[in-house]
Amino acid sequence: MRTNIKIRLLSPLCHYGDEALGVMQAARTQKYKYKDEFIDIPVYSGNAFRGELRRLIMRDYLDKLGITDEGVSTNLYYMLFTGGALTSGSRYNKVGQKRELRKMCPPLSLFGTALGDQIPEGKMKVAIFVPVCQETADYTGIESNLSFYDMLEDTFYTRKDDLKSKDFNINEMEEKGKKKENPVQMKYEMQCLSAGTELTGDIVIENDKEIEKACLKAGLEKLKEYGYIGGKSATGHGKIKLGYDIDVDTKVYYDYLQENKDTMRNWIRTIEGIL
Repeated sequence: MRTNIKIRLLSPLCHYGDEALGVMQAARTQKYKYKDEFIDIPVYSGNAFRGELRRLIMRDYLDKLGITDEGVSTNLYYMLFTGGALTSGSRYNKVGQKRELRKMCPPLSLFGTALGDQIPEGKMKVAIFVPVCQETADYTGIESNLSFYDMLEDTFYTRKDDLKSKDFNINEMEEKGKKKENPVQMKYEMQCLSAGTELTGDIVIENDKEIEKACLKAGLEKLKEYGYIGGKSATGHGKIKLGYDIDVDTKVYYDYLQENKDTMRNWIRTIEGIL
């Protein structure tokens, strides 16, 4: 199964590369061939989208099983929400147990995880999301009169030292003997994709089952409702309008969770003990 994903930015998107540039954060880019040369084009990584989706789907899964309020162990949390970590001496390595994992936890069937010394592979593949522009037309199949250069903007914020700029009852004994220092404040800059930019990509599920398709759609609905991706969302960045095309009813997934709730809860706690 393949579903096309469309993302329209309703506020600037902050999604950074790995290169450290002091107080300047440059947008994440990938090289694409355009007019006989390779150029760096800003993208939103499939890994980042996958991470956003995983957290929402896993939280929803635990909510429906009534486990969220009870809490989970640190190792179980990592296994479910971040992909886990390999450990030696696993007691979870039989083929039947891996099949049970897919049956008991459809989200893990999609995303995969590390469990003991095994890595049950996820069925879901997420593309790198690229802006719809002149330079990506050969890859997206969508013509545009805009260049990605028109979509990039630099924005900056300042961090002020409120301790120095506002009245506050500071312990005088603590301050006694200290030299008067300049306020601790700074300016930092970010390169963003502007509001109005459209990103496109897709998601593929290999050997998909109806439950897994419905699980993915449920997660996309959660992301659509949540409405943010990328960094600095606390200050309004990364607000989105999400579009997708999956011909399945999420009721299939939620009915499955309800019907198998007790069995799944027992399975989760058993796995928690193994970890």
